[in-house]
Amino acid sequence: MATSGTYDFSLPFDELLEQASLRVGGEALLGTETRTSRRALNLLFTDLSNRGVLLSTLEETKTTVTNGTAIVTCSANTLDVMDLVVRRAGTDLAATRISFNDYNAIPKKDQQGRPTQYFVNRQTDNTYIYLWPTPDNSTDVLVFWRTRFIMDAAKLAEDPDLPRRFWPALVSGLAYYLAMGRGLKFPLDRLLTLKGQFEEDLSYVLSEDSERVSFFATPKFFRR
Repeated sequence: MATSGTYDFSLPFDELLEQASLRVGGEALLGTETRTSRRALNLLFTDLSNRGVLLSTLEETKTTVTNGTAIVTCSANTLDVMDLVVRRAGTDLAATRISFNDYNAIPKKDQQGRPTQYFVNRQTDNTYIYLWPTPDNSTDVLVFWRTRFIMDAAKLAEDPDLPRRFWPALVSGLAYYLAMGRGLKFPLDRLLTLKGQFEEDLSYVLSEDSERVSFFATPKFFRR
């Protein structure tokens, strides 16, 4: 049996839009779907970021601490911080993520030492890491894994910033978003069908886009 022997199939945004439009069917709204599709794609990317950790957006980041400075500003495209260690003299020492309430309850936030805890403050402009204790040198290195936003759909000739396994969900998701944009003129039953297909395709890829590790849960018992 003859096979292609290649693995370089791509789906740039213009072809993604064409495929999604075929699923929607009917007449496009005066050609505006080409203009609004990028907006729909970016909204779809935001939706995907809210569904959980996407492995392709997970990146390792290193930054050197500053003596007496407890707040570290992450890159503007940082969505969240997953795990953090403090590297001192070549040895990684794990730090524990705490909640806002736990951080706020610390009585002496300016106490200096090797950071052992951190609070992640996710704001509109940036994501910030609050360290405690406050670093006591300018040589320790923070090594943390962060998730970033999916890159924008800026030009229709570009490719999506997602692995190939996401493409079926992108097609069905964009079709659903475009159908919603047609308003009350679009049949409700057809809209629900597109939504169902999107959720099904997305569930498949999110189930596959996960770590292949065993999970063990150990219950704790407390005596009253």
